[in-house]
Amino acid sequence: MNGALPLGVVAILALALWPALHVLGARWLKFDESYSHGFLVLVVSGFLCVQKWFVRRPVVGVYPWWLIPLALAALGYLAGSLLLIEALQQIAIIPLLIGALLLIWGWRQTSAFFLPIGLLLFTLPVWDYLSWSLQLITVAVNQFLLSFLDIEFVVEGIFVFFPGVGAFEIAHGCSGLRYLLVGLTLCTLYGELNYRTVRSRALLIAAGIGLALAANWIRVVVIIYIGYESNMTSSLIDEHDFFGWWVFAGTLVPLFFFARALENRERNSNDTVADRVDTRKQTDHPGWPGVVGGVVVPLLLLAAGSWYLELRNHSAVMTADGRQPAPLVDTSRWMPVFQSNLKGWSPSIQRPDRSHVNVYRDRALAAEMPESPVEVLVGLYTYDFQRPNAEVVQYRNRLYPGGALIPEKSFDVDAGSGLTLKGMTLRYRQSEERLHIVYGYYVEGRWETNELLAKLAQLPGIFNARSDASLVIVGVSCSRCDGPSVLEELLPDVRARAQAYLDQLADQLEQK
Repeated sequence: MNGALPLGVVAILALALWPALHVLGARWLKFDESYSHGFLVLVVSGFLCVQKWFVRRPVVGVYPWWLIPLALAALGYLAGSLLLIEALQQIAIIPLLIGALLLIWGWRQTSAFFLPIGLLLFTLPVWDYLSWSLQLITVAVNQFLLSFLDIEFVVEGIFVFFPGVGAFEIAHGCSGLRYLLVGLTLCTLYGELNYRTVRSRALLIAAGIGLALAANWIRVVVIIYIGYESNMTSSLIDEHDFFGWWVFAGTLVPLFFFARALENRERNSNDTVADRVDTRKQTDHPGWPGVVGGVVVPLLLLAAGSWYLELRNHSAVMTADGRQPAPLVDTSRWMPVFQSNLKGWSPSIQRPDRSHVNVYRDRALAAEMPESPVEVLVGLYTYDFQRPNAEVVQYRNRLYPGGALIPEKSFDVDAGSGLTLKGMTLRYRQSEERLHIVYGYYVEGRWETNELLAKLAQLPGIFNARSDASLVIVGVSCSRCDGPSVLEELLPDVRARAQAYLDQLADQLEQK
């Protein structure tokens, strides 16, 4: 039983958590994101756990007091399933695994496995919530470094503008999150294998964090400078990911020397702590009735609740009648042209439950200036409820293709009712043609203006019946007009019509 029961516990947990694990594995397979190291860390974590097990040979018992934290972790996971908050499910995975082991091994035996299992923390996508703060820090550092160079630039939010040249967006991929997570993983693993004191581990992790962030700052400032000097034509701009890993590898050299110095310091000091072995007398074998009642039944109840909510969520995907909304513009002025893109541009939004994208032309100006008409794209992308791989804010949802369009400047647009949304001017790389776009997120009855706030807007949904999320975006193309002024005139009406439609749709969903 000492070997079979832990394997059985892990198997039942894998069954119970499979919906979340499946999503997590799919995220690890996206090699251009921040969590592509996930499977490698899983293998390393499993190897360390097996190694610990052979050294310590923990004896199975039943420790019923640990049912309380296990139940709290299970409630957190089920709440994430019920409220469709993927981050809450992912956060609960590690506490559930450790809680289940505490239930059969107790604290003294399980504590040796905390760190090997805890390595998986650096593979959970919950770290995405740090991305916006890291982007702002990267912008501030690069603004400071660029000030020492003979370059004219303007910083607005996460954009660095070079008059007459172009602009760089310090986007999610430029936040340095991927280097931070890999650095944390390497430092934690090195400390587990080579150190005995908390002080040495903490110093190494602190150094790893600093060098990982520095690698990203160096990468970004070099790319910006090369882009400026080459007038945005350098191949380094398109190969920035590959270049970034070379810079990160370079920062590992001083980190390794620092790690070796800490290791030598421990070896020569008297504060090294011997690896403790639990010599306390183990509890008597609980027998199969105690194991089934105290361990297996609670885990099976978790599995039943998890799959019930998963099947319930899947059955609720198609819940509304799917009718098209009324036009989001005044059709007496704006004439539909039956296109789904504006000069080759349209947002790339993954798996919305419904999308409405139309292009319109100004009727009056079309007659006056047929050679240069004013055209607008109005897009509405809606998720009836957010769920894994179907969220209004996710890595692969793009407002514009970064390879073809360059942001030149940002501006604010009055959307009516005291709401201000963000807009930007985009220029095609190979021409002087420009687009002007404005966008906003309508999440569970709240308007938000950036991705982080739109993501966090899911949390108040715990206290209301809504779970919908939408992106409203308007773009204008014209060669002889003031694009931001056109958006300023058009947006209040589009926003009001879209909001009325979405509120009515939410009422339909609630009644189903």
